[in-house]
Amino acid sequence: MSFVVQRLHSLIRPGLILGAARTKNAVHSQQSRWDSACAIHCLAMLLNICGLVSDPSQIATRRRRLEVALWRKTAEIFQKGMTFSELASFISELDCGLHTKLFERGSHREAIGFVERELTRGRLVIGSVRAVGDTQSHAVVVIGVEGFQASRQFKAHTLLILDPAAGPPEAMATCNARLHYTGKQSGQLPRYARYKTVSGEMSSVVLNGAVAVAVAESGKPP
Repeated sequence: MSFVVQRLHSLIRPGLILGAARTKNAVHSQQSRWDSACAIHCLAMLLNICGLVSDPSQIATRRRRLEVALWRKTAEIFQKGMTFSELASFISELDCGLHTKLFERGSHREAIGFVERELTRGRLVIGSVRAVGDTQSHAVVVIGVEGFQASRQFKAHTLLILDPAAGPPEAMATCNARLHYTGKQSGQLPRYARYKTVSGEMSSVVLNGAVAVAVAESGKPP
């Protein structure tokens, strides 16, 4: 007999409001529908999960070094966005103890494998999804996986996601978007994945890039 299991990153705190360990603030950072700053919103969420930023929703009003750097970068990329190689370089420039591993060129199937492996190693992942038929990619934070557990074997089929362009996770929810990537047959990886947000919007997407970030257990955020 098998049953559904969700495996969340160890620094995620499920509850009435999805948050990060040792904080009371919600981890979700809302992106507007007319800017291109999704990558920075994702980075703000990731830094909150790591305990390096206290509240992603207050970036614009804070004066600590990391918040100031994020706000300046947001103004710089507001209209044009940023590539994942630029994102990885920016994380390194922050000099806050985070180490990145970049997956920028490869197939959807290869990207899924990369994300699965990095999550297994305890890393958070900022992923890039592109709707089929569209030319623009969108950054999201992958915080866990869902799959079937049978005895000691776990088979993942869905990425649990925090999407900055979608609304906040509902009460007691562990994500606000889900990327289902397996086919009807066990072990099959179709060319496209099914992407569904908390609002019920559904689309076919490909995962076309990722930045894995190695994080360490940390204390209370600043």
